Amino acid sequence: MNVQASKLTIHNLLTMPGSRSQRRFTFIFGAIVCLISLLSLPIASSKLPEFQAYQPAIFSTVICFELITAYVLFSQFLINRAPAVLVLGTGYLYSAGMSLMYMLVFPGIFSPTGLFHASSQTAPWMYILGHFGLPLALFLYMWLDHAYKAVELSAQRARQLVVLGISGTLFLIGLLTAVCLYGESLLPVLLSQGRLTPWFIYGFGLPIVLISLAALVVFYKISRGSTVTSAWLCVALLASMLDVAVVMCGGGRYSVGWYVAKLNTFVCANAVLSGMIYEFNKMYVEMSKLYRKVSESESNYKELLGESQLAERKIAEQKEIIERMLASSREAIVMCDSEGNVIFANRRFERLFEKPLLRGEKLAVYCSCLKAAQGSLSEMIEGYLQGRMKPFRERVSMVNSKEKTKYYECYVSPIANETDGTLLGHLFGFHDRTDEVRMVYYDELTGLPNRRYLGERLMEAMQQAKESKMLPVIYFMDLDGFKKVNDTYGHEMGDRLLQEVAGILQGCVGNRGICARWAGDEFIVLLNRLETEEQLEQIAQTIIQTINELDTVDGKEIHVTASIGVAIYPIDGTIGKTLLQHADQAMYEAKMRGKNNYCLYAAISEAQ
Repeated sequence: MNVQASKLTIHNLLTMPGSRSQRRFTFIFGAIVCLISLLSLPIASSKLPEFQAYQPAIFSTVICFELITAYVLFSQFLINRAPAVLVLGTGYLYSAGMSLMYMLVFPGIFSPTGLFHASSQTAPWMYILGHFGLPLALFLYMWLDHAYKAVELSAQRARQLVVLGISGTLFLIGLLTAVCLYGESLLPVLLSQGRLTPWFIYGFGLPIVLISLAALVVFYKISRGSTVTSAWLCVALLASMLDVAVVMCGGGRYSVGWYVAKLNTFVCANAVLSGMIYEFNKMYVEMSKLYRKVSESESNYKELLGESQLAERKIAEQKEIIERMLASSREAIVMCDSEGNVIFANRRFERLFEKPLLRGEKLAVYCSCLKAAQGSLSEMIEGYLQGRMKPFRERVSMVNSKEKTKYYECYVSPIANETDGTLLGHLFGFHDRTDEVRMVYYDELTGLPNRRYLGERLMEAMQQAKESKMLPVIYFMDLDGFKKVNDTYGHEMGDRLLQEVAGILQGCVGNRGICARWAGDEFIVLLNRLETEEQLEQIAQTIIQTINELDTVDGKEIHVTASIGVAIYPIDGTIGKTLLQHADQAMYEAKMRGKNNYCLYAAISEAQ
């Protein structure tokens, strides 16, 4: 074998030391995962509502995380050429491949019985065989790390082993899948009538738990969790072990145990990647410190020459890892200096926001098209950089070139020197949350915000009103004659009418407030700022008149009108729930007065 003794210690992701507080956080997180799993055991078989998208969502994320982890470990191996790191890379590749095949053959995801003519035994066998991978890979990693710790492979040999490792792992995945698919009659039955058999529990499940426990104990005894990544590896192995343990205790599909087991699978896949991202951030801090030290120490140039040469090699190696990792990330990630100038940005920015983010560009200027709940993201970034705001995690939105609204979660973290707290820069991240936001905060039929979104915005508006003279106003609107449309043309036409009314409301209100669907044919309009009473009346009359002029929908003649109740904060209520109730009462008063008009709650109160 083409090897040589390494003359230079090259730090890799498993040898970067962590602080006591970092290790404490990792172990607390592991304890929480363990506690959740243990608390779920007595009720593991209790059924919960079926969420069909849960398993595909979890496993697609798990596969992505594990493939990214494997990719980074292979890249790290090509740089430091330590054989043990290659084993971890193939271990995560194996786990990702087995997770993919498990999802493909699992009944009910892509086909009723699973793809490739899978039987009821195929998925349990893929599950069992997949969970042997991580503990065995960790045992092999520890042995190689002990036997070949001072060995560095040649670059050519390292590339050959990567190709061999990937090919061998893919062949093994294919072979095991074929055995599980076509050798069913030769394999023990693991699942019978929806229940786990003794073969599953005692023949394979319990050995996996014991092997994982042994690997966890030995690895912790050797590493002591002294590095961030090794500590997160312990958490990953713990989550994998608890996954099997919870399933053994009766975690049938869509039960408490089943959901907890899948959560443990997610933690197992995500834990090590989280540790790696932390290490990359730490590497950036160290690089920034070193550059500053070199630039400010010209008088000591000769003494620092030898150290800088070694540091340059380390910087180049770690920079390559960072760029590869960030380029493959599903998040748009950018590092800025203390003044908000871009130092590094991955290509994800151009994909998310339709234009590249260049080195030296001001991030606040780039984000001028992104809107936050309170103003623009540019203003928030400027406020943060100037010290007027703390580090934040905010949901922002923008309208893309196709005139569709996209939603993102933006977070920022300061990058500081751990020794003296000197600010070195800032790390910003953007994650696409469009699908999640639409599912949670928007009505599927009309596309308008729903009750939950309205409730949050109403609370924010009332809080802002305490600090300014602008008062929020609630319009509670109900359609007169909507039931007749449903009875005459059917519910499909009723749905189309609701969509038309939603468009009318948005056109009438514009950027002066929020239009939301409350329930059935009831709609809510929230005006954040009421400047004059005439403006209040004008908007109400415009809505009523425009809906009254709506005479056809999809070629069908219809006639509906609108009754609106109006409540003003804090005159008509200081609590959101009360304000909505009073607006509702005012709306019913408008109906009693002949419909097709509006009524202020204050007018009802004065009459009483």
